[in-house]
Formats: sequence, structure tokens, C-alpha cells
Amino acid sequence: MPPTHMLLPRRLILSCLLVGAFGLRLAGQVTETPQTMAPGDFLLRVDALSLGLNPDSPAPNEYRALGVGWALLSGGVSKSLDFEFGTQFFVQDTYDQGQGSNQAHSGVGDFTLRTKWTFWRDPTFDQAAALIPYVNLPTHSAVTGTNGHAEGGLILPWSMQVGPGLHAGAMAEVDELRNAANTRYDTRLYASGVLQFDILGKLSGYGEATLATSTAGSSSSYGTLNAGATLSVSSNFQWDYEIGKVLGPTASAWVQTLRFRWKL
Repeated sequence: MPPTHMLLPRRLILSCLLVGAFGLRLAGQVTETPQTMAPGDFLLRVDALSLGLNPDSPAPNEYRALGVGWALLSGGVSKSLDFEFGTQFFVQDTYDQGQGSNQAHSGVGDFTLRTKWTFWRDPTFDQAAALIPYVNLPTHSAVTGTNGHAEGGLILPWSMQVGPGLHAGAMAEVDELRNAANTRYDTRLYASGVLQFDILGKLSGYGEATLATSTAGSSSSYGTLNAGATLSVSSNFQWDYEIGKVLGPTASAWVQTLRFRWKL
């Protein structure tokens, strides 16, 4: 098993649950959207495959993480309120210690419950802001990031239309998370931003960046530079692929995710 302080934060290994979807327009796999679903409508977001790896470091001591079937279901309660439920159906992390010695753990990821309240809208520039409180409930799996303790936090997303075919979004967040040694809770401050642009027809591209720091110390600070593309198969279904470069003392140097969004 790798040193706990070197494990890639679960948000980057599996894209976790803080995923953006501006209806099916604004994409980004980290930055959350302030927009809510219409009452009675549902949006299903699923990771077909998530992969974290460190190709920059030769074996031994190579770390790999695999996630399949992450899902988040959002349902509209009112014009400004969503209720959301999510989980990771399969997670596996592997640490190659060399000479044919591997340690692998797999299981079900934690459950997450969230609500989203869009408290401000400006139709002139298609702007909106929201509050998203959330709680992670443990499943007691042996995989990375499942520590047997409840965690929670508050997210503040914002978005606007910058110009024709150009959308921007940003997010600030504060989390109360268990530390790597699983002995106490640490406060994590997190921020991200995304800029999406139309390319041709149903194809769009985007760039996304993140930055995080924690009371656990400077060794827990990290950032990412990401690029992705979306293909809107229909007004209700969209594919999204993103690759990200991880900056900081983490176990994985690159993270790739293939996701689809389906408006039910």
C-alpha cells in the first residue's frame, strides 16, 4: 500500500461527485453548475470509465486507480431546488511494489447526498449562483478514499454566458474531510473554473483548472490542468471525455474520464 499522504485525492481518481453540467450545454468534470432541474425532471450523470495512473514514474512503486459506474442522479423539486444522490458502483486501486508484488483493493464507493438551491439569477447575462450542501456516507470498503467516517461540505458554484457559443463557470468549496491517517478531520478549501466553447455543430471543447489546499499542510495542496470535449448526441444525451494533468504530491500524474449525461 502506498504511503497515505501520497494517495491521489478521491475527487481526481474518480471525478467524485462535484461534476458540472449546465443542462447539457456547459461541460466540465469538476466545476459544478448552479442550474437546477425543472420540477419532475431528472438528470443522470455516469462515468463509463475513470482511470488514474502515474506514467512519469517507472516501476516499481507504480500506482493505478480504476472506477467504473460512478453515478449521480439529480431530481428537480422546485424551480430553484434539486435533490441529488450518488455513489460509485466499483472502485479498484492497485499499488505495484515491484518484483511481481501488487496490492489491490476494490469495492463500492461512499454514498453522497446533496441538495442544490439556486438563490440568484440574472437573465440579462444568463448568470446564476447556488449553494450545495452535501454529506458523504461511508460504505466501509477497503478502497482508497473510503475511511469509514461521514464527511461533508458546502459548494458555491456560479456560471454565465460570456458570448455566443462561449460559457464560463467557477466554483468555491469548503470541506470537512478525514486526514490521511484517519485520526481527525481537516478543512479543505477548493476552487475551480471552466471555459467552454463551441467547435462545430454538436461538438464542444473546454478547459478546466482546479486548486486545493488543506489544514493538513502544504503536502496536501494540489492542482490540475484539464482539457476535454463533449459530443451532444441529442438534446437529452451527451458524451464527455476529459484528460487532466495533476500538479502536486499525489500518487497519480494523469487522470482520464469518459462520462455520459442523460436527461430523463
